[in-house]
Amino acid sequence: MNGKSLFARLSSAVSFIFFIFFISIFFSLHSYAEERIKLSGYFQNFFIFKTDGDFDPSSAFYEPWGQTVSFIGTYAEPKFIFELGENSLAFAIETLIGFNVWSKNSPFARPDEQAGRQLFLFMRQLYSETANLKIGYQYFADPLEIFVRHWIGGLRLDTRKISVFVGQIPDQTFEGIQVFSNNLINDTFLFAFAFAEGGFTKADFIPFFGNGFFSGVYNVLDNSIIRKPRFVSSFISGYNYDTSDFHFIGGIALQAGIFRNSSFAGDELHLAGALQIRAGTKGKIPFGGELMLLSPDGPNYIDGINSGFIYSGKSMSRTLLLTEDEIIFKSDNLDLNIGENFSVFKLMRPGLLIFDIWTDFTPIQNISFNPILGVGFTLDRLTFDDQKSLSSMFLGLELSPVIRYRRGGILIEVANTFFIPGDGAAAYINLINPEKLRPFIYSFETSLKLIF
Repeated sequence: MNGKSLFARLSSAVSFIFFIFFISIFFSLHSYAEERIKLSGYFQNFFIFKTDGDFDPSSAFYEPWGQTVSFIGTYAEPKFIFELGENSLAFAIETLIGFNVWSKNSPFARPDEQAGRQLFLFMRQLYSETANLKIGYQYFADPLEIFVRHWIGGLRLDTRKISVFVGQIPDQTFEGIQVFSNNLINDTFLFAFAFAEGGFTKADFIPFFGNGFFSGVYNVLDNSIIRKPRFVSSFISGYNYDTSDFHFIGGIALQAGIFRNSSFAGDELHLAGALQIRAGTKGKIPFGGELMLLSPDGPNYIDGINSGFIYSGKSMSRTLLLTEDEIIFKSDNLDLNIGENFSVFKLMRPGLLIFDIWTDFTPIQNISFNPILGVGFTLDRLTFDDQKSLSSMFLGLELSPVIRYRRGGILIEVANTFFIPGDGAAAYINLINPEKLRPFIYSFETSLKLIF
């Protein structure tokens, strides 16, 4: 056994022992101070099967990844809140343990493949909080969730109707391997100032505010590419209305900025916009829908003006393949694949229009049926790259019936996704046979979640 292998195994063992020790201490304290320590979160097992991963009809002999996709996995997301004193002081720890795919989690695998690690432990949130100040690594989003919706290190100061946030966005660019060699030069920062008529809350879930008008300015300074700093400012405004019978939230996002040394002519001017709406009824048989529109870039690539919206990668849509799957986090959705990486955001040069409708009813006690119908379009034919876009604006049509069983803290979800891809879904098409598409894609997924 070489030194690297021994070190990797010792590291995994120490991480596991530390985690068990932490849990043991927590439950010991919990029995004496139940009202001071709160535990929440979930534990999830899941299974996914999809008939194809790239929509291309070529056989596996030419395209190995054109076969079926399937795997089983497990992960958990516990959150601990420690309340200190009687002055609304607290600190929170939230971790993601997993994503452990059963077929890879082997104790005999090579450590450099990371398949032999028995415990994947990622920090979701780690912050302290007072009555109106939250500082540390935390979950943060704009009111429409359309520009910023990430885990970010920062400071958030809230009054009743005003919120100020200053933060540092995690990125893949570092100035050195050692911690103390990172001098902030190539990092990405967020500065935000927001107003909400209904006031802000301390909750981690979205939205952070009550009923009424909201608006805010969200500024990103991105230094992740050397000698190509980029600044983007987003003005977001809209209205939130929530009653026992009806919910509506909608608004616009307007972006302006400058990308230094990013076009053939030098700097690139950024001007873009977006619209997002969610509305739905409540009651015995609720129904509703979502609409999202992201402006496209022009037909000429990096020509000095960019009008493609810079997108968080998350939306209000309930679709499972066109947008992010909220049942199982797996990030293979089309809205991410048609965009370009922009730090931790997506630059949506082809634009995007997503519309979906849904209903949710309970035919049997504890069992609900939630069919979702969604359709997606790009808004620019991408004439600079016809081979990629196939000169089509149609992304695809999705029908996703979801069955849920909920009883107490047990939630079982079964989703069947039927998807008819359009030529605009070419982000999934390999280059061997780009003029053809599979006429139909089927995906099945199931999840057993224990919520505590």
